[in-house]
Parts: sequence; structure tokens; C-alpha cells
Amino acid sequence: MHLETITSKQKWVFEKLDKFPEFYLVGGTALALQIGHRISVDFDLFSKKDITLRVLNKVRRIFKGSKIEVIREHSEQLSVTIDRTKVDFVKYPFPLLFKLIKYQGVSISKISEIAVMKAYTMGRRETLKDYIDLYYILKEKHVTLEKIIKLSQKKYKREFNPRLFLEQLIHPEDVQDMQIDFLKKPVTKQEMEKFFRNEVKEIIYL
Repeated sequence: MHLETITSKQKWVFEKLDKFPEFYLVGGTALALQIGHRISVDFDLFSKKDITLRVLNKVRRIFKGSKIEVIREHSEQLSVTIDRTKVDFVKYPFPLLFKLIKYQGVSISKISEIAVMKAYTMGRRETLKDYIDLYYILKEKHVTLEKIIKLSQKKYKREFNPRLFLEQLIHPEDVQDMQIDFLKKPVTKQEMEKFFRNEVKEIIYL
């Protein structure tokens, strides 16, 4: 795992996430730990279960002595900061397609699973980080675009729109700029657009 992608404060939080075995790590941090492409600053933890008060009480117990701030709290999501490290506990009803990886007792989504979740998210709340993550996934051939689409349809059924996803994928220039701390060769929006357009063309011509 690429532990250089998280800060020392994050490592301290990560080392205690094994106390939440019903959750698994997803998103940019789960991907960065596996491919080492950029710094990631928060933790996204998913579970099929409702997010009850028990989760918050457990956070306060496990991280006793830390400064904990509650940002959002309801049955589908608990968002907190633990000494300024943001952690989201989210109810996620969709099935896992792949067996989880275990690292230091923490369950982590595989790269292909993360790619599929990014594709689904792009139809709802795309950010520059989503484009960058998908760029490295495809560029380094961890999974193909065609495979991402097929897996997304399997995971999300009719809730995933392949055409909408591909249309948005070729327009990274539309998303708001944000600070990205690259650990591999940086990529621009223009470079991503050119790359994604070529990838989409290959899909269309299959």
C-alpha cells in the first residue's frame, strides 16, 4: 500500500478504522493507497447498514481525546472530523462486485470496484478528483472503459446511464478547479479530455 498518499494524522486515524469492521473504505483514498497517484485527505467508509447513533458513540469512544466535530448526522450518513481529518460513514445499498482487500485489518474496495463507483458518481456529482482518478485507472490499464460500463450496469442496473457517463467523461473542463497534490506525473484538463475522447471513440467503434 502507498502510505505516502496520506498524512501522518490520517495514518493515525486509519490505524483505528479496523474497529469499524462493518464498513469498507472506498473513494479517492482507497484508490490512492493502491496506485499512489495523489495525496488524498479524507476517508469514505460505506456499509449496507443504517448509520445509527451507535456509530457516533463508537467514534467518540475509539478516538477519545481527539477533537471530534459532527458535520452531518442522519440515518444514511455521519460526517465527522477527527483532529481535522474528515471521515464519512455512509449507508450504501448497492452490492459489492468484488471481494474486499484487507490491510491492517481495514477492508478496502478493489480498484475495479472504485472505478465503477466513480463512474456512477460522475452522473450525479462529478469533481476534478473523480476525473483524475478515472484517468489514472484507465491510463495505467487497471480496468478498461468497456469493463467499467459493463460492471456499472451490473452493480447499479437502470440507475446507471452509460450514455450520460460517456458524455460527461469527455468534458473535464466543465468541473471546478481544485488543488490536487500529485505524486505521479501531473495531468491537465486538456490532456485528460484528449485521452478520454480517444477512450470513448474505441468504445463507440467496438
